Amino acid sequence: MSKKSAKVPEEQSDASSAEASGAQLLRAVERILDTPDQIELQVEESIQEIRQKLPSDVPGIQIRALAEKKLIARYANRAALAGGAASLPAIIPGIGTATAFVGGGLVDMTFCLKYEIEMVLSLASLRGFDIHDPRERQLAYYLAAAHTYESTPGSVPIADFLKIEVDAVWHYTPRQLGKIVAILFVKLAILFSGKGLLRAVPLMGALVSGGVNKALAHKLGNSVVKMLDLRPEKSAAPADSEDAEDVA
Repeated sequence: MSKKSAKVPEEQSDASSAEASGAQLLRAVERILDTPDQIELQVEESIQEIRQKLPSDVPGIQIRALAEKKLIARYANRAALAGGAASLPAIIPGIGTATAFVGGGLVDMTFCLKYEIEMVLSLASLRGFDIHDPRERQLAYYLAAAHTYESTPGSVPIADFLKIEVDAVWHYTPRQLGKIVAILFVKLAILFSGKGLLRAVPLMGALVSGGVNKALAHKLGNSVVKMLDLRPEKSAAPADSEDAEDVA
C-alpha cells in the first residue's frame, strides 16, 4: 500500500472524530441551556430592578440601554466563573491534573458558549424578538459560536471558509443556520480540545481562563447590541422547507 493511499483512511478518521467532537459539544450546550421562559424572566427582572432605581419619567430607550449593560455584565461574570470552575480539578495532583489537561478546554468552552448564547437571547428578547422562535435560537448559537471562533488566534475568517455573506444570516432559515452552527461547533471543538495545557497549571489556569471568558463575553455582548441596532426590522426568513436554498 502506498503512503498516499494510507493517508486517506487516516484523514477520514480525523474528519469523523472532529465531527463527533463538534456534535458532542453542541449537544452538551443544548442540554444545559436555560429555557426561553427562564431567560425572559431574567430580562424582566433586570428591567424591574433598573426601574426601581430611576424616576418614573426616564425614557424607555435609556432603561433598555441600562438593562443591556446589566445583562452583559451578568453573563460575562458567569462566563468568568465557568472558566475558573473548569480549571479547578488542576489543583488536585494526579488524576485531577490529567482531567483538566485532557478535557478542560471543552468543559470551559461548553459553559462559555452556554452563557454567551443565553446573553444573545436575552438581548434579543429585550428588543422584542421572540426567542421561542427556533430561528432566533439558531441565530444566537451562530453569533456566539462565530464570535468565539473568530476571536481565537489562528482562526480563518468565517466568510472565507463558509463562502457566505455574513450580513445575510439574518434572512437564513433555521435549517440553513443549523448547518452553519454545526460547522462552527466542529471548528471550536478542534481548536479548544487541545487548550488544556494552561489549565493543568494550578490556580493560574483558572485565573487566565476566567479572565479570557469574561472579556470574550463582554466583547460579544457589545457587538450584539450594535448588530441589533442595525438589524433589519423585517428579517423573517422564508418557510424552512426541503427546497430552501442550502448553505454551501
